[in-house]
Amino acid sequence: MTAYFVAFGTVKNAELLAHYIEASSPIVEAFGGRFMGASDDTHVLLGEHPHGRTALFEFPDIAACKAWYSSEAYRGVWAVRQQAADFVFLVFEPGRASTPVP
Repeated sequence: MTAYFVAFGTVKNAELLAHYIEASSPIVEAFGGRFMGASDDTHVLLGEHPHGRTALFEFPDIAACKAWYSSEAYRGVWAVRQQAADFVFLVFEPGRASTPVP
């Protein structure tokens, strides 16, 4: 089942972030991931959310996303990512909520 990977971030260094994106993109693709879009113009409709940037990726399934995230190749760019931005990452497969979603 298709899985969606969402990254919420606060940019600390735009130049390093560009380097991280360039270095990590082929690794994402190697695990079947596909970049869907990103924006620095996100709007919180309810609650509090500290990050201004949101990015969305599609993977074949959660296992592929987890394999990408834990891969040796991706671990090689972690230090750049940590210097470039503060992120929260999550992955989910649609339709698996334990309670109905309105």
